[in-house]
Amino acid sequence: MSTWDGTERRKKKRFGVRGCTLRYKKGGLLSFLSSYSDKLLTLNLSETGCHFIARRAVPAGMPIAVLLEAPQAGDRISASGRVVWCAKSKEHEAFHVGVEFLSVPKAGRIQLKVLIDNSVLEKIDLSTKVYLKEIERL
Repeated sequence: MSTWDGTERRKKKRFGVRGCTLRYKKGGLLSFLSSYSDKLLTLNLSETGCHFIARRAVPAGMPIAVLLEAPQAGDRISASGRVVWCAKSKEHEAFHVGVEFLSVPKAGRIQLKVLIDNSVLEKIDLSTKVYLKEIERL
């Protein structure tokens, strides 16, 4: 679980992107044996990482592969990285997960930058009611 001490260590500012979802699976050498999760809500995103809500805990330090999807992005954006933190939600039966991207293909980096530049929301207010409504749509 989380060992976050409250110190901001992100290299890039994170932004909310409306309609952005992701699927993830365990990364690493044997990742081809795993399948991607169901669609999950992405709360914020940068060129170097993301924060999403998962139905189960995802261990910190785990290598991870993600597929980001957003209407504004066109194609899916693939990235690999590692789980930096995971914390049980106080509001939902879910877990907040923070991921650091370690590898994003060049085309994905360009799509990610365009997505962030064109779809920026300074902050997404995600109440329990909004979360439940959004997760039902997926």
